[in-house]
Amino acid sequence: MNTTDPAIPPICMLHIGKTGGSFLRSVLKHNENRWTQPLHLLGHGATLGGTAKRFGADRKLAFVVRDPLARFSSAFYSRQRQGRPTYQSQWSAEEAAAFLWFETAEELALALASPKARERSAALFAFGAIQHLKSDLRHYLGGVESLLRERDNIAVCVDLPDLDAHLGDILACLGLPEFEMPPKPNTHAAPEPLPKLSAQAEAALRTHWAEEFELYDVACDIARKLGFSG
Repeated sequence: MNTTDPAIPPICMLHIGKTGGSFLRSVLKHNENRWTQPLHLLGHGATLGGTAKRFGADRKLAFVVRDPLARFSSAFYSRQRQGRPTYQSQWSAEEAAAFLWFETAEELALALASPKARERSAALFAFGAIQHLKSDLRHYLGGVESLLRERDNIAVCVDLPDLDAHLGDILACLGLPEFEMPPKPNTHAAPEPLPKLSAQAEAALRTHWAEEFELYDVACDIARKLGFSG
């Protein structure tokens, strides 16, 4: 029986793309009648700032983050497959153009540091076109200062590799102290291992996405302080 109390500030779970959100949401939805506090499972369009306007400044936040290097490759190949095999989401016209230019994540990352202006321009276009790349951590969290201002409102922040180890405690914080796993939780995993980026590609990505890496580090520090790390 769902016993949520409407007087309790709601928890807003952001769905940052390629961070295990499909899995966590499938577990929560499977146990929806067991929730003990108001919980909103939000879509990819929801952001930290938007939740304050929609649900009030006292709302709590929950989200999962992921190493930007791993998230970059996962995002590139997931959209290249158009979400298959779990989903089937057609490319936008801009994504189609980006994938005509870049066949691998390695090519895209290296193009960021290309001496050729045309290749750099194409790479920047691709970052603004591919769904889970343009919707980066800055899009969801608003920047380091914005994230730090909200520290006291963060109920759950966890790095993706730590999600399984802390799943019980995370669900308890989300108002689900007792739960059962669905028979087939949605994992949205890649059908095969993703190619590893070269050192040069990683360096180019770190330079281009410097704020992404800074936000990730801050989020991981918050996760440690909340006890959802290691």
